[in-house]
Amino acid sequence: MREAVVLVGGFGTRLAHIVSDVPKPMASVCNRPFLRFVLDDLQQKGAERVILATGYKRECIEGFFGAHYRGMEIVYSPEDTPLGTGGAIKQALSLCREDWVAVLNGDTYFDVDFAALENAKRPGTITLAAKRKQNFDRYGALELDGDTVAAFLEKAPCSEGLINGGVYLLERTALTDIPEEQFSFETVVLEPLTASGRVLAVESTGYFIDIGVPEDYALAQETLKTRAPVNKAAFFDRDGTINVDVHYLHRPEDLRFIDGMPEFIKKWNDWGYKVIVVTNQAGIARGYYSEDDMRALHRYMNERLAEYGAHIDTFYFCPHHPDFTGPCRCRKPEPGMIEDAIREFDLDPKQCILFGDQPWDVQAGVKCGVFSICCGSP
Repeated sequence: MREAVVLVGGFGTRLAHIVSDVPKPMASVCNRPFLRFVLDDLQQKGAERVILATGYKRECIEGFFGAHYRGMEIVYSPEDTPLGTGGAIKQALSLCREDWVAVLNGDTYFDVDFAALENAKRPGTITLAAKRKQNFDRYGALELDGDTVAAFLEKAPCSEGLINGGVYLLERTALTDIPEEQFSFETVVLEPLTASGRVLAVESTGYFIDIGVPEDYALAQETLKTRAPVNKAAFFDRDGTINVDVHYLHRPEDLRFIDGMPEFIKKWNDWGYKVIVVTNQAGIARGYYSEDDMRALHRYMNERLAEYGAHIDTFYFCPHHPDFTGPCRCRKPEPGMIEDAIREFDLDPKQCILFGDQPWDVQAGVKCGVFSICCGSP
């Protein structure tokens, strides 16, 4: 799952007396915006591009996250007038690139197994993540026929059953033929597809919390404490530090790890550190390769590292070069990439370390208070 749409444009009327100055997904939970938990989860599960369907007080969200977060590209799909859930999804899907896209709500955290949704998908269908609940009346239950949703039942007291967790996997073109711009996803899309047997359900046992009502918002303050981020990281430069520098590496077939580096990265994984790459990628500014080429290489790099039981948690990159794009705050020795990682991962610089092969790598780390080592390359 590389691309996701997150609906963050609702008014949050049921929380208005508690959270009135920000959109509901930006409500403070454990001293951080709730939406960060949602985006953190997407990044950990492989998302590279997220479209945020914004509306109410959208400048609050856009100002906080900007164009990138934890190495993911962040794109905005603003509602100038209310579009309804269906209209918001349709507009956001028009900005997507992948054939299949995850769609979810920004006020709900659901630890979904996206691989299971991927395995269940079929052309012309929508697959939803279902959550088993006990003793509930806030949600309507699902009636299933095998893995197919036969009906969405009305809200009623229920001792046990599956509910719609609000996470969907659908084709990018699924809503293209709907002529309306403003409509309900539930009534215009889900209900007709359910009647024709084209809505599938996959039960997910992961943690689930919806902060849409005050009691669950309060519950999230307690239960999400256990999901507090790791505050230490090992930063690595890429070319000349992890892999042999072949000058503007972008083809997977040219990747060669420096001897012992996969095993070294695994040690930091095992020690509980986030492993974060911070890399100057001036080849993008020069037109030698695209950002998509670079991301494909990074996916391949992690596939290769997995053979050693190692992984890189995320890649931060600077696509600029002063001769082509002007000065920036992210090209090392400037500290922008490391500063962003420290903020977005809630890192303690004193518990971080950086490895690079050039003086500018060390200079960038030192500017952020990170212990930095110039290790050179063979």
